[in-house]
Amino acid sequence: MKPLNKIGIFLDLSETDEFLLRYFKKLDDVFNFHSLTLVHFVALENDSADLVHLTEQLPKPLEEILEDEVLELVEKVFGEKKSSIHVKIAWGGKLDTLIKWVDAEQFNLVVLGKKEKQNGTGVFSSKVIRLTDSDCLFVPENSKTEFQSIVLGLDFSDYSEKVISRGLRLSNNLSSKLIPVHILKAGFQYFPYFKNQEKFQKSLRTKAESSYRKIQKKTGVQEELICVEDSENHISKSLYETALSHQANLIIMGNKGISDEDDLLVGSVTDRMISADRKIPVLIVKSD
Repeated sequence: MKPLNKIGIFLDLSETDEFLLRYFKKLDDVFNFHSLTLVHFVALENDSADLVHLTEQLPKPLEEILEDEVLELVEKVFGEKKSSIHVKIAWGGKLDTLIKWVDAEQFNLVVLGKKEKQNGTGVFSSKVIRLTDSDCLFVPENSKTEFQSIVLGLDFSDYSEKVISRGLRLSNNLSSKLIPVHILKAGFQYFPYFKNQEKFQKSLRTKAESSYRKIQKKTGVQEELICVEDSENHISKSLYETALSHQANLIIMGNKGISDEDDLLVGSVTDRMISADRKIPVLIVKSD
């Protein structure tokens, strides 16, 4: 897996931007990223009447004004503008064009925030996470800017080794405790008269532990696997509640699970993790 060297952070010129940059500065203090691009997306079309009218009232080009606002915030958070920090004002109002640019930049990580008083993720952040090929870090506003405990959501799909590799690199640099978690999904709610539920749960646990031992040999991860029994909750809820119970500061998970169709942009668990009103940041690992 590629190291985290080239980062893109989406800003919307709201109060959330300062929190997002302060959150990320703690990571930059440790990793000293090679390149950090701050992206602001202008949803208006270039030739829209609203944009034309707006620019006529301004003392200088709108792009310069927006860039100046971003750079002022950079100086406030970082102390001074680092040569590795760049600003990108994306024009045109077309998200698909923006995503093509993001993927062409080959960011190792794209960072997006969520306002505390906003229901859901917000259409923009949600679409970016779903469409880009880059790994995505989704940070709810006022999340703890700490990294003591990191939950690894494992389902033993093709993404699990990548989730562990990303977790190990973060853990080694941030001195974080890793908490590998697997949700045993038996589906008893669909078969209420299923006999020997306890025996079936045990067989699922045995299978998961066997799969985990194989991954341990490949990745070198040492921590014991936590298996959470089927409580008839959606996997996303069980994973989140487990992270809360262990006071985790970050959840790392794959883009899609073992049961998701190949043509899905994101899997059902990932979709719920970025759509629900949750307080723990989520790092979504995409395919290389």
